[in-house]
Amino acid sequence: MSKQELIAKIRYENELPAPLLPPKIIKYENTADEDVSSSKLVTSLYTKTNVTSLISVDHDLGMPLDLLTIPGVLNQQNTSGLFGYDNIKLKQEDRVLLRDPRMDKVAKTDLSKVTFLRRTEYVSSATTSKADKTKRIYSELEKEETLTPEQVLEKIDSTFSHTTDDIEKLHHPIKKKVKAVKTWNLLPDTVAMDQGYFAVKFVGSAALDSKEKEKYDMRTALLRPVELEEDEWISVYSADKESSNKMGENLEQQIDEITHDDTVYKFKRFRDFDMKQVQPENPLSDLVLRYDNEKGIVYYKPLRTKLELRRRRVNDVIRPLVREHNWDQINVVLRAPTTKETKMRDAIRMRYDPIDFPALDDDENDEEEEPSNVEGNNATKVEENAAEEAEKPVQSETVEAKTEESV
Repeated sequence: MSKQELIAKIRYENELPAPLLPPKIIKYENTADEDVSSSKLVTSLYTKTNVTSLISVDHDLGMPLDLLTIPGVLNQQNTSGLFGYDNIKLKQEDRVLLRDPRMDKVAKTDLSKVTFLRRTEYVSSATTSKADKTKRIYSELEKEETLTPEQVLEKIDSTFSHTTDDIEKLHHPIKKKVKAVKTWNLLPDTVAMDQGYFAVKFVGSAALDSKEKEKYDMRTALLRPVELEEDEWISVYSADKESSNKMGENLEQQIDEITHDDTVYKFKRFRDFDMKQVQPENPLSDLVLRYDNEKGIVYYKPLRTKLELRRRRVNDVIRPLVREHNWDQINVVLRAPTTKETKMRDAIRMRYDPIDFPALDDDENDEEEEPSNVEGNNATKVEENAAEEAEKPVQSETVEAKTEESV
C-alpha cells in the first residue's frame, strides 16, 4: 500500500444561512480630488505620461526673463531692481505674518535654577562648566592675538622661568589637595623625530592571556602589515625571552658601542590580527615622554596614530591566499647605519632642529659612490675581454679559467 491510499479525503459542507435583512445602500460621498477635472489628477497624469511632444516649453520653463527690460542691471551693475520687495513698507498687522512661528512656543525653563528637582552635585558641575566656558573664551582670544617675534620669544622663555619658581605656588586646576613635588622642562625630542611611533592596543579577545605573556615577549615584537585587494591584516612576530633581552640591551647602546657579532634574532609568527587605525583629533593629543632626570628635561614625541588589534577570523575562501602571503619566521641582524642612511635621518631631524642637525653638502656622498662605479667599470671590462676571447675557438677552455680568476 502506498501512503496516498492511507490518506482519507473528507469534505465538509459549510452552508451559510441567508441574511436576515437585505443589504443597506449607502450614499458615497465624492471628494473634489477624485473628480476628472481635478488638478491633482492632471498632475499625476502629467508625471506618468510623456507630454513633451504635445506641450511646447521653452528653455526658461515658460518664465520670461529679459534683463534688458530692467534698468541699470547690465550697464550699472545695479541688482536692486531684481529684488522688488526690499523697499516695500509693511503694515503692522502684516508684519506679524513674517514672524518666526517658533516664537509662539513656550520657552523652556532653565533647570539649573530649579534646585529642588536636581541633585546638588549636578548644579555645581553646571556652574563650573559655565566658568570653564568663559575661561576657554579668554584663552581663544589670547590665541587669536597677533604677537611679534620678540613677544613670542619672551612668552616662550617665561614658561621655562616659571617652572624654576617656588613649587609651592603651583596648584592643580581640579584637585586642590595635590601639591607639586618636582618640575621638568618640556622640550621636543628632535633626535627621535625621524621615526614614527604608534600606540598598539589589543582589543577584547585579542588580548594575551597569562600563559601567552610568559611565552611571548612583546617588548621587541615585530608588526608586519599585509594589504591585498581581497583583505588586509597585520601579523605579529615575537622572539623568545633570551633573544629579546639580548636584543633590547643591544638596542639601548649607542651606535659606536653596538657589538657586531652577526647574531641572528629569530622572530616567529604566533597570530594574525585585524587592524583599525584611529587618527588622533589633535597632532599633540597623544605624546610619548622620555624623562632625563639628570638635566631635568622631559622630551616629548607625538604619536602618529593608534592601532587597535582585534581577533581575526579568516574566511575559508581566502585561506589559501592568506597562507601564501604569510611569513612563518623573520630573521633580524643588527648593524650600524651607513653614512647615507644617517644623513637621510638627519635631514628629517633638521626640519625640527636646524641648529643641532645642520644641512651638510653632498660631496661626501659622491666620494662614496665613486668606488662602486669603478668596480662596476672593471666588471664590465672583464666581461668584454671574456666575450672577445670567447670568439676564439682554440683558446675557449683557457679563457674560462682566466675570466674566473680575474673575477
